[in-house]
Amino acid sequence: MPLPMVHLRIAQQLADALPESLERGAFYLGNIAPDAIHMREGTTREDKQHTHFDPEKENHYTDRLQKLYHGYIGERTDEGWRSFVKGYFMHVMTDYYWFRSVYPEFVEQVQKHDKREGTTRTKEELTRLYYQETGQVDFHLFRMASWSADTWSILNAASGYDMRDRLTAEEISRWRHHTYSFFHGQEPGIIPLFLTEEIVQAFAAATVPRLFELLTVWEAV
Repeated sequence: MPLPMVHLRIAQQLADALPESLERGAFYLGNIAPDAIHMREGTTREDKQHTHFDPEKENHYTDRLQKLYHGYIGERTDEGWRSFVKGYFMHVMTDYYWFRSVYPEFVEQVQKHDKREGTTRTKEELTRLYYQETGQVDFHLFRMASWSADTWSILNAASGYDMRDRLTAEEISRWRHHTYSFFHGQEPGIIPLFLTEEIVQAFAAATVPRLFELLTVWEAV
C-alpha cells in the first residue's frame, strides 16, 4: 500500500480540483482512515481487506465501490460527512491503482537488480525493503514538502466519523495521532533505489485526474 503522505499528497491536489464546499479536514481524514484498522487489536489481513472493500475480489471492484459509495454518502447530509466519505473511497481507489502500477514495477526492478547481482531475496526481505523505501519517501514528504504542514494542521483539527461496519471514529482518531507521531520519530535513513520520490510524484500526477474523473461520474448518478 502507499503510505499516508502519498495519500495526503493526492488528497491535497484532488481537493484543489473539487468544489469549494468540500471540507478539507474531513476529506483528508477520510484519505487516511481505511488503514486505521491497524489500531484494532488482533486484526487479520481479512480485516484490512474488509475496510478496503475486498479489492482482491476482482468481480467489478469499481462498480461495487460505486454502489457502496452511494450507500455511505447517503447516510448523512452534512458536508463534513460527505467529504469524509469521498476521502475514504479515494484512499481505496488510490491503493487499487498503486497495486496495479507502482508496486509490481517495484518488484520487477528489484528482481532484475538481484538477477544481475546473482542474489535472491525472501518475500519477507522484499517486504522489508518496500517499507524502508516507501517510509523514507514519506518521511521526506512530511518534513520537506511545502504543503505538508498546512495539510496536517487542517487534518489534525478535523472531527471524526464512524464508518459503518468498517471502523469507529475512535480508531480513526487514534490512527491519525499514531501517524503524526510516527513522522516525529526515526526515519529509515536510506536513499531509495527502486521506489523514489520521483516515482511517487509521477504516480500522484497520474492518479489525481483519474480520481477526479471517477468521482465526477459517481456524483452524476
